Amino acid sequence: MKKFWKSICSFSLMLILVIALSACNTETSSSNDKNDGDGDKEVIKIGAIFAETGPASTLGKTQANYVKLIQQQLDEEGSINGKKIEIIMQDYETDDTKAVIAADKLISEGVVAVVGATQASTSMAILPKISSEGIPLMTVAPVNPEAKDIYQMAPSNLTNANLIIEFLKENNISKVAWINARDGFGVEGLPSFEKVAKENDIKIVAHEEFDATATDMTVQLTNIRKENPEAVIVWSRTPGAGIVARNFKALGFDIPMIQSSASANKGFLDQVKDNNENIYVIGSKLSVVDQLPNGEQKDRLEKFREDYRAMFNSDPDNFTAHAADGFHLLIEAIKAGNTTSEDIHNYLKTEVNKYSGLTGSFELQSDYVGPYEDGFSVLGIENNEWKYYE
Repeated sequence: MKKFWKSICSFSLMLILVIALSACNTETSSSNDKNDGDGDKEVIKIGAIFAETGPASTLGKTQANYVKLIQQQLDEEGSINGKKIEIIMQDYETDDTKAVIAADKLISEGVVAVVGATQASTSMAILPKISSEGIPLMTVAPVNPEAKDIYQMAPSNLTNANLIIEFLKENNISKVAWINARDGFGVEGLPSFEKVAKENDIKIVAHEEFDATATDMTVQLTNIRKENPEAVIVWSRTPGAGIVARNFKALGFDIPMIQSSASANKGFLDQVKDNNENIYVIGSKLSVVDQLPNGEQKDRLEKFREDYRAMFNSDPDNFTAHAADGFHLLIEAIKAGNTTSEDIHNYLKTEVNKYSGLTGSFELQSDYVGPYEDGFSVLGIENNEWKYYE
C-alpha cells in the first residue's frame, strides 16, 4: 500500500510540472505574438519612387539622396507619438514598367503614402495602382491637372507658363516659337501655354516636336527660324533640353530661349557650359538662394541647402525640394496623429490650407495645382551658375 501511494504522489507531481511548463510555454508564445504585432504597428512606412539611375537620374538622383537625409533626421528625432517612420525607397531606373512594379511592392509592404515619381509619365503610370488602394500620392512632377487623389509638389505647366509670359511682356516680345519633346511632360505643356499666351496677345508662330531620345534638333530649329520668332520656348527635360540649347547656339540664334523648370538642374548647366548667352530657365529660388533678399524664405532655403550639403557635399535643386515638400507634408500629418492612408488623406484635404513649402506656397484647399509662383523665377546663367533676375 505504501508503495502504491508513493507511485500516486510521484505521478501527481509530474502531472503538475507538465501543466505548469505547458502554461509557461503558452504565455511565452502569446507574449511573443503580441510583441511582434505591436512591433509592426510601431513603424509607419512611407514609399518613395525615384529615378536614382537611368537618363532621368539628372533629376532623380538628388531626390533619392534626400531619402537618406530625411530618414537620418527622423531617426535622430526619435519616435513620433511612439511610432517610428520608415521610408522605403525604390529606384525605377527611368523605366515606367519598373515603376509600376515598384508601386506594387510598396503597396505589399504596407506603406501609408508614396512620394514620386521623378517623371510626369511615370507619375501617371503609377497613379491608378496607388489611388485604387486609397494611398496618398505626393507627385514631384507636373501631371494631368484633372488627375484625382494626388498632391502635386512640382509647379504646374500653368505656373511655368505664367512666369514665361511675365518675362515675355517685360521684354516686349509678342511672337514666339514652341518646341517640345514628344513625351508625357513635353506634350502636356503646350495647352497651358496656349491658354495664357492667347490671354496676353502672345502669338505662337511655329511649333516643332522631337523624340525625347533624339541627339540633334537642328532640323526643327531651322524650321523655327523661317518664321522669325522673337523668342523660342522649350518644353523638355535633360538631356534633350540641353541638346536643343546647344543646337540653338550653334545655329547662331540671337534671340532669347526660355526653358521650363524641368531644365533647372546641374545636368543642364553642364550641357550648355559657357555657351549660354540668351538662355533662360524657370528655376527655383533655391538655386539662387545667396542672391535673394534677406527674409524668412531665404532662411528656410539656406537651412535646407546646408543640411543637404553636410551629408552629400553638393547642392540640392528644385527637384530635391519637390520631394522634400512631399515628405514634410506627410510627416506633418503623422505628427498630427494620422497614421493611416485614409486619415492622412482627410488631414491633407481638410486640415491643411496654406503651406509654405521649399518650392513655393501651397493652398491645398484651392483649385490651384502645385506651388504658387513665389518660389520660382526666370533664371539666367553666368559663369556656369544660375543668375537671379527679380
